[in-house]
Amino acid sequence: MNTKIDDAVHWLHAVGYLYGHHGQPRRAIVLLLIAARLAPADVGVLRTLAYAFLIDGSPHRAMAVIDQLRSMRGGEHPVLDLLACRALWACGREQEARGAYRAYVSRSRRR
Repeated sequence: MNTKIDDAVHWLHAVGYLYGHHGQPRRAIVLLLIAARLAPADVGVLRTLAYAFLIDGSPHRAMAVIDQLRSMRGGEHPVLDLLACRALWACGREQEARGAYRAYVSRSRRR
């Protein structure tokens, strides 16, 4: 990827994170979706996008992004288990959420 696109993705990710962190998840989602379109294999952008969907109250969309992340390299990261736990719980799938939390605790101890 060329440096202008890399810079744009980095900027979109950073500003999207800031919007989400400061109570404007919809603006964050727009910027993060653009960043994900420019860099579809950027794990950091996709993780932040999944979190933005969670804080926006869209756990099903967050789960779709988490599933996409799990199929990519780095899909074993404990953060994904924690995000999945929150998304599953919000979807009403409490047993699966508990399993995701147990996986998170197990992977965190190994690191």
